[in-house]
Amino acid sequence: MAVTLKRLPNKASITLLRCLLDAIEQFGKPQIIRTDNEAVFTSRLFRFGLWLLGIRHQTTDTHCPWQNGRIERFFGTFKVKVRQILIDDAAQLDEQLATFRWWYNQVRPHQNLGGRTPAEAWLGKHPPRARHWYHVSLWNGVLNGFYPRE
Repeated sequence: MAVTLKRLPNKASITLLRCLLDAIEQFGKPQIIRTDNEAVFTSRLFRFGLWLLGIRHQTTDTHCPWQNGRIERFFGTFKVKVRQILIDDAAQLDEQLATFRWWYNQVRPHQNLGGRTPAEAWLGKHPPRARHWYHVSLWNGVLNGFYPRE
């Protein structure tokens, strides 16, 4: 699962729909979106927006986060990491989200992807057998890994 992260001004249904339109423009339209049953996702506006876009809305059963395991795992990893750093303002948050996104997609191998990074899986590549690797250490050592030097 390759991720993109974006700071949102609020968690209103209209805000999420605008963000979804941006994602569709960049990545294409999904056939299905799965969410939990939080009010923002079950609102009439959100459901109507998905209907207008021709996207099927699938919700998890109540109190069953494992039905959306990949995103739950992602946010678990993100929360553990981000709680270890200080973020002073919105601009710094944007910068740190970009850093985390790069680390998560380009550096961190994922067990469920056979040891590949999301970027490698997205591009259909196998993990590189580079002769030299950069040691990546970001957020004062909170984010670590190795990146191939070609």
